[in-house]
Amino acid sequence: MKIGYARVSSTDQNLARQIKALKKADCEKIFEEKQSGKSTENRPELQAAIAYVRQGDTLVIASLDRLSRNYDDASDIIKQIRDKQVKMEVLDAPFLSMRTGDSDMDKFMFDLLTKLLAYMAQTERKKIRERQRQGIEIAKANGKYRGTRPAYAADTPNPQKRFIYRRIVDQLRSKATGAPISYRAIAAETGVSVQTVINIKNRLV
Repeated sequence: MKIGYARVSSTDQNLARQIKALKKADCEKIFEEKQSGKSTENRPELQAAIAYVRQGDTLVIASLDRLSRNYDDASDIIKQIRDKQVKMEVLDAPFLSMRTGDSDMDKFMFDLLTKLLAYMAQTERKKIRERQRQGIEIAKANGKYRGTRPAYAADTPNPQKRFIYRRIVDQLRSKATGAPISYRAIAAETGVSVQTVINIKNRLV
């Protein structure tokens, strides 16, 4: 049995083109939803489709990014499908389909696809880090880079965290004048980590 899955990212987009293609591919049941593909969270129809398919079925999608735009998530979904002994058919990239009629070739295509997705995910992470690095360098050159704002500081927007910061500072000053109090004790009293206390202490120096 062929089961289709169609997705668009927002409510003002149309699923008609994908549904037409899935019906043309002889899908007997189609799951459809309008949700972002950045992650698999809040994707009830995708989860329903994965739960619905049975051994020997084929999950059909119009394109690979309909599963997810996150390569790690897409790889996890494909593994779930494979574990259920379900094949996958990608309409706009038939060479990625795990439905060749040859079990050895299907396994090869699965391994190839998961490795390809892992490579793409790693490459994307490297690109993101490089863009961040370049952005920081440009900001530093323009005198606009201040780094990440500490969660606990005198000017943090959260009033509770400002209060905790002031309490930690008071205790650190008491410690500096000889009060027998440890970083661990300060952390336990204020509900933060020891490293947070040390970071605040270092900023006071």
